[in-house]
Amino acid sequence: MAAGTVFSGKDMTFKTGSPAAEEVHSGRWEITLTSNSGKYASNSTSGWRKSVKGTKEWSGTVRIMLHDGESMPFVLNDEVAAQFHADSDDYISGSILITEVGPITLDADSGDPVAIDYKFSGQGAPAASGTAFGVV
Repeated sequence: MAAGTVFSGKDMTFKTGSPAAEEVHSGRWEITLTSNSGKYASNSTSGWRKSVKGTKEWSGTVRIMLHDGESMPFVLNDEVAAQFHADSDDYISGSILITEVGPITLDADSGDPVAIDYKFSGQGAPAASGTAFGVV
């Protein structure tokens, strides 16, 4: 699978904690796997740039819907045990660090927050369960 591949979970589940419990109002999630490859050129490459395998990382976003005055489930720098499910058997899991909060969508009538997007960075290697995510 190519570097920078995006997985998205529209209407799929997002679970946190240990033991994992579903965030009831998750709207969507996306995960991106990347490789930070190093580039070089030398006489042996005739001046053409080549790449070498680099460090791998994963990151993504998750949208949480809030209802009836619920508070935000995460704040900046929270480290969270997370599972991103395509179905009950197929999911990616690992520890994530919340790196950005927002945008926050507000209800026009009440002014209450109704949706919050969180950006995160994976902490170490993710794990894959099932067959749908055979890329990690």
